Amino acid sequence: MKKIEELKYRLSSVEALIILKKMMSYEQLSSMLDIPPTALSRYVNGHVIPSLETSRAIFNIFKKEYLNKEISRRISVDEFGAVDSSMIIYDPVFLKYVTLSEYEKINVVKVDKVLTLEIDGIPVAYQVASILGRDVAVARKAKKLGVREFIEIKQVFESGAYRYIYLPKNSIKRGEYVLLTDDIIRTGATVRALVNLCKEAKANVSGIFTIIALKKMNAKLQAELNIPVISFIEL
Repeated sequence: MKKIEELKYRLSSVEALIILKKMMSYEQLSSMLDIPPTALSRYVNGHVIPSLETSRAIFNIFKKEYLNKEISRRISVDEFGAVDSSMIIYDPVFLKYVTLSEYEKINVVKVDKVLTLEIDGIPVAYQVASILGRDVAVARKAKKLGVREFIEIKQVFESGAYRYIYLPKNSIKRGEYVLLTDDIIRTGATVRALVNLCKEAKANVSGIFTIIALKKMNAKLQAELNIPVISFIEL
């Protein structure tokens, strides 16, 4: 972890602690974190920044006591089983906390560029890229006006239907390590399409990050692609 990234992580853990303090007392937090209430008060009031180890502990409690419950509350599923993540991905502050809670898993992946497919993957990609200090590349379902050269691949769905997706040439360079991001992994079709784009660009797919994964797709894709697949929650 680079020093600037570590400092941002530690400062963000204070924000998480402030949210937790609204839900429970210093005594309750003290018993969970094994940190004296006086020390917790100094963190909350901005007098001291938690150590990296303490920040990790805070985020672990924050995920368990707040994020997991809030994610479940914000996910909606219609009568056909379609999952809507809009209340998560279009709340930038909440999405930042969700992403930061998985930071240490993401940080072990080598990343030169973050790649996603429009539209709902874009907020996730920008949060990850901002935390890692990397650029974003966005694949689109139609050619963007003003761009002359594209990498183009055919995305095939389980139903047999297909479409073409396009990535401006040189958005990803040969040999770069690319982290794929999206809001949800449903069938893996989008991920596989992005993998194929990276192959066309002769770049390396180093990992996948999503907020939600369905039907044990993480394990399936990890076995199929032999790369780490990280999701905040699996349904």
